[in-house]
Amino acid sequence: MTGIPPNGPTVAGIATRARAIAARHGAIILAALAVTLLGGCATATSRGQAALYSGRYDEAATRFEEALTREPESVAALVGLGITRYRLGMLDEAQRLFGEAVRQSPDLPVAHLYLGLIPLLRGQDAPAAESLRRYVALGAPPRLAAHIERALRALASGPVSAEMRQYVAAGIEDQAAWSGELVAARQALANAELRRITEERSLLLLPRACSCR
Repeated sequence: MTGIPPNGPTVAGIATRARAIAARHGAIILAALAVTLLGGCATATSRGQAALYSGRYDEAATRFEEALTREPESVAALVGLGITRYRLGMLDEAQRLFGEAVRQSPDLPVAHLYLGLIPLLRGQDAPAAESLRRYVALGAPPRLAAHIERALRALASGPVSAEMRQYVAAGIEDQAAWSGELVAARQALANAELRRITEERSLLLLPRACSCR
């Protein structure tokens, strides 16, 4: 097996697949982000997330870098910039960012996911399997866990081309994106509904203006 060069068809393939993921699942996560943004001021990180999930990677990178300038240890910004770099095929930089995120938050599932996908693309099966199984152990949904195990068995069965590795990595990312975005959307919408109910009940508890003379 050979590693994957930093440039060329693989990088273009990652970007193409990333755009497909954004188009397929973007409405779900953007709905969740919209609820979040409506509930408070938009930060550089939240604007970066919106740009990332809309496929505007240059803008996303700028926003996440802005956030890290203000708060260098922001795990959310590190992960956001890491995903952006990954989508642009900048695997060395993505690996560095996810590594820093794990140093600050050792049990962060999304960081272990991408720390598995990066060596997978490079033909480094042992570290890929280690990180992906760590991701599964941190609570991946059963269907996604089974998908990852099937992928790892396929990689272990014999030589795998760079194009097939790209396909396998994209499939895992696609499944993880769907699972994670659906959970995020449900949580955001549930939080929004809770805020609405709380606000309505608070209004009922407000003292009425006294009309007595």
